[in-house]
Amino acid sequence: MGDGRDEGPATLLLLNGPPGVGKSTLAVVLAAGRPGTLVLDVDVVRTLISGDPAEAAEPARRLALDMARSHLSSGADVVVPQLVARPDQVARFARAAADGGARFSHAMLRASPAIVAARVAADGSAHRAGLDDATRAAYDAGLRRVARRGDVAVVDADADVADVARRLGRLLDG
Repeated sequence: MGDGRDEGPATLLLLNGPPGVGKSTLAVVLAAGRPGTLVLDVDVVRTLISGDPAEAAEPARRLALDMARSHLSSGADVVVPQLVARPDQVARFARAAADGGARFSHAMLRASPAIVAARVAADGSAHRAGLDDATRAAYDAGLRRVARRGDVAVVDADADVADVARRLGRLLDG
């Protein structure tokens, strides 16, 4: 496809982690250096479905997985910046990659609370509203379960965005 990456199969890279860790920013930076890469934000897909946003979650996930399969089957990479706190949901992304003839790579982004707070403060998005303690605890517990899958690369996201993106680029390259 002339996408600027090395020969070999396309990759679906799941950028996972808590809100405010930098998933969306890193996805955009990664894709900017790799023409043809699809940044597939499931939360954006969700906003395209009318009605109650809570009821749109599963249809948005199904649609995003179909989009990923299609794009991967054309030989191009897909980067998904998404908090995925359930192992069965991670497995759906891995299946979509396989169905698209691609590799699956999973990065769990971690950053210090101070770095996350600074990024959230600088970000004009919904992250600003913050999370209540119960929701944050549930996300953290889910992310710990997902990290036990064994196919997860834990990536320190405290560093400069360009440096972290370079490290993540190696996961795309295989």
